[in-house]
Amino acid sequence: MARAQAQYLRLFDSATTYQRWQSYYLGTPVSWSGAAWQYQQFDCDGITSGQSGSDGSLGITLPATQFVVDVIERALREAWLAEVTLYEFDPTTNNSTPQASQALVASFVGEVVSGTGGLTSITVALGSSLSPVGAQIPPRTFSTRLIGIPCQL
Repeated sequence: MARAQAQYLRLFDSATTYQRWQSYYLGTPVSWSGAAWQYQQFDCDGITSGQSGSDGSLGITLPATQFVVDVIERALREAWLAEVTLYEFDPTTNNSTPQASQALVASFVGEVVSGTGGLTSITVALGSSLSPVGAQIPPRTFSTRLIGIPCQL
């Protein structure tokens, strides 16, 4: 029996979902879980590490189009969260839309904490903005949503 995997990426904050991307159904938006998901090529590294409760991060590689760069820069600036889900299904049954019987393999939720890029691709790290150890107040990147507009000297 053939098996295929589809990945879904949702960028959001506490009030709004800004982007829903899927990377399997080439060039077409699909409906899944009550929402529309636009096609956007991306690859995730290490979504299944076998560790539970780790403070590890997840890397997502996207093409460095102007649209993607603008979205990721805003996600970094406003401390958006990202949810990545990976589903497995049989592509011989129906390969044009998500199947109701597809099985959840893995999921990851983290804050968009950093990004690097080149001419053709951009890599985004998802993880926790909190320090994993230490007695001090954990360092955190404050956004204008958390503290308002800071004064400028």
